[in-house]
Amino acid sequence: MHPIKRGYLQVGGRRVHYRRLGAGPPLVMLHGSPGDSAMLEPEMAAASAHFTCIALDTPGFGGSDPLPGDVLTVADLAGATAEAMAALGLPACRVYGTHTGAAIGVELGAGWPERVSGLVLEGLPMFTEAETKVLFEGYFARMVPDPLAGHLTRTWMRFRDQFTWFPWTSRHVSRLNPVDRPTPEEVDHWVSMFYRSCKTYGPAYKAACYYGQGAFKAASALRTPAVFMASAEDMLFAHLDRLPPLRAAQRIERLAYDPPAKYTAIAQFAAGLPGGGDFELPRGPVLVGADPAMAYIDAPDGDVLVRAYGDAARPAVVLLHDGPGTGLSLDGLARRLSGSAHVITLDMPGCGQSAPPAPGQPLIEAAADAVRLVADVLRLGPFVIAAVGCGAAVAASLASRGDDRLRAVLLDAPASLDPAAAEAIAPDLPLSPDGGHWLKAWLMVRDGEIYQPWFDGRVSAQRKTQGNFDADWLHDQTVALMASRTTYALFPRAAFRFDTAATLAKARVPVRVASEGDFADLILSTLKHDGLAA
Repeated sequence: MHPIKRGYLQVGGRRVHYRRLGAGPPLVMLHGSPGDSAMLEPEMAAASAHFTCIALDTPGFGGSDPLPGDVLTVADLAGATAEAMAALGLPACRVYGTHTGAAIGVELGAGWPERVSGLVLEGLPMFTEAETKVLFEGYFARMVPDPLAGHLTRTWMRFRDQFTWFPWTSRHVSRLNPVDRPTPEEVDHWVSMFYRSCKTYGPAYKAACYYGQGAFKAASALRTPAVFMASAEDMLFAHLDRLPPLRAAQRIERLAYDPPAKYTAIAQFAAGLPGGGDFELPRGPVLVGADPAMAYIDAPDGDVLVRAYGDAARPAVVLLHDGPGTGLSLDGLARRLSGSAHVITLDMPGCGQSAPPAPGQPLIEAAADAVRLVADVLRLGPFVIAAVGCGAAVAASLASRGDDRLRAVLLDAPASLDPAAAEAIAPDLPLSPDGGHWLKAWLMVRDGEIYQPWFDGRVSAQRKTQGNFDADWLHDQTVALMASRTTYALFPRAAFRFDTAATLAKARVPVRVASEGDFADLILSTLKHDGLAA
């Protein structure tokens, strides 16, 4: 199976993130809450043999910007979805939605019928007003990061409970869900998605849960062919009985609890609905949005996530992050430089949101190839590479091979050849039933603000510059790191097994290493004195 590709599109002033897979007629897929399009990967895999599956992140979830306002309606979400479909150039097409996605789907079909040729709606929420008063008090609790990491345990327990009871806030025997105790993999999947949207998920999720009579009215007005479905374990299974009388091209499907069979059934239901022919997504702008602009660049081994700051007309600086870490760790530095430079950061292969290199491919060389590809796709002119820690190995590899656009390599605390450090720098993070792997990652990030390298707790390893212990910042860095939990170690381990000093000796451009001063000052002075500054 071809890997799922990811992308962004601009919809008005908003950035919308999506996943895509397959070929054929388009099938738009809408996820439940508080997840994002990652939860639809099994459904995408099942349908991709017949469809171009396009799974959108709902506004405020995953990588999609939220809609303005603290109170939203399902009509607001459906309108935003219609705009995204128009921005993708989609013809009237099939739409699948689950839970919140089903609410958006039925509203989309009723209010924007020109966008929809057929609907598969799983678990359409139709709570009564009386039920919402009982079920959702305290349900949308806002997560506030704790400087001492207490929120990690609270969130893990919340999602463990969300599998066990509905609502998760009511721990009563009458509210038990008819499902087995969740595995660590299942809990972690939902925790990971929640963390990506925990600051903005509330308004859209509330809109779906309080849809109630709105769902009944939309279903009553719906003239689009539709399949209303749910499987037996779904807490919304009984809501199928609340639907209004259906039209001739609409029906209800009640399924047994069998997830693989359900994924196949969804694909079959969609195939039985009317829809257009083959479709290819049009090519849009590479970078989308601002502050920073973002893109997924299609590399030979998979997507590479890129962030860009500042005016593209200014001289270019490519920042390479340390490991363990991601490009997000350089956000503060990038913003500081962006007034004078066009700053590019990327998640190294296997880190954050970037795919790992193919098995057996040398990672440092693959990362250098990724940097060159990013420069090609973004059409960079002359640029400077500024690398922190493990990023120095990648800078050295690129500089030794030559690139006419590269003018200088600037390094801050470059990692040296150290096989012992390679063993210690990036421990495995196996899933723990109690969520302890999240605390392990948090401590790795936090200790990196105290010691360099993070695992060396001696006085001699204490950093000379102030670290960042803001709880929100630590949380964001931990989430970014954990996006690549099973592959994040490849980069730092490779960097400490790479002879950066010997490779830099072959560099064809000036190489400068920051002293205990400010790395930003070194970068800015290089731009000025080397004639790159505007």
